[in-house]
Amino acid sequence: MDDTTAVPPEPPTTAAPGATSPGTRSDIFFGYEGDGGQYLLIGLVNALLGVLTLGFYYAWGRVRELRFLIGSVRADRDTFSFHGNGRELFWGVMRAWLLFGVPFAAVLIGMNWSSTHGDANQGVWVILFYALLLVFVPFALIGSLRYRASRTSWRGIRFGFDGRFSAFAPEYMVRLLLVAMTLGLAYPFVASWRRDYVLSHSSFGSESFGYDGQGGDLFPRYLLCWFLIVPTFGLSLVWFHGFQQAYFWNHTTLGSARFKSTLTGMDWLGMSMLNSLLATITLGIAAPWIYVRIHRLFFDRLSLAGADLAAIHARASQGSALGEGMADVMNVDGGVDIGLS
Repeated sequence: MDDTTAVPPEPPTTAAPGATSPGTRSDIFFGYEGDGGQYLLIGLVNALLGVLTLGFYYAWGRVRELRFLIGSVRADRDTFSFHGNGRELFWGVMRAWLLFGVPFAAVLIGMNWSSTHGDANQGVWVILFYALLLVFVPFALIGSLRYRASRTSWRGIRFGFDGRFSAFAPEYMVRLLLVAMTLGLAYPFVASWRRDYVLSHSSFGSESFGYDGQGGDLFPRYLLCWFLIVPTFGLSLVWFHGFQQAYFWNHTTLGSARFKSTLTGMDWLGMSMLNSLLATITLGIAAPWIYVRIHRLFFDRLSLAGADLAAIHARASQGSALGEGMADVMNVDGGVDIGLS
């Protein structure tokens, strides 16, 4: 089920612009330059054109949105770039609907008929429904990562992801079941494993990412937060998410360089509570500004220490729009930033 399309590589001997000479190391600081008003305008235009075209504009609108979201991330003095186009994503979404929509529609019809007629096989339809989810979710995650990485660049050098559905899906499905069976207690171990898999198959040009974190490091704090879910009305898990993001990035490397995040659980909790208040007061209208605020908080506290930019060269990257289409259809986010947990 792996479906990839080669993206023409940049010249293989070109080092990242801004580099001095091999062996010269520098620190890179990140930021987020997105504007809530601009994001709102993009959403309004996309919605209007989507209605006028009976939904056919969706793929082009999604590409426009991704160009804004990815292009708002800044590293050093330069922003990232997204190179996808509407036509390839349109066909990816169409194929995703055929691959995902048709089987699920058939299962839902079967479940409805079974329930209406008191069929004894109703349980079989339910099992089939969740079995399809267990297959399609990892396919969407892997496919979306391959597509977005292959279409994203910084200073002319593209990212890459070579993970495979056939290798990722079986282990991921078993771990999801383990999380369910342990009432969520196995989550830190599964999240850390997923992080390790994604980064060990990710690259920036000729340089590979790495991860040296352990789920066991996260578990004590997660266990405490798990016990505090009810008395804190779930706020303990919000705090943990911020702590986890900092841990993930502090254990992430790019070649011999290491990322550093100064984000704290209290930072994330405070921002999340304020954003929830803004969303309630504005009846959701502030959503674009909320998205920008939380991403600015995250990236303003992220840096990469000891990067040897001159040692990084362009390399071919592959990815099909089918995976992104699946992620859109299923509302699954496979991003490697704050959404990856």
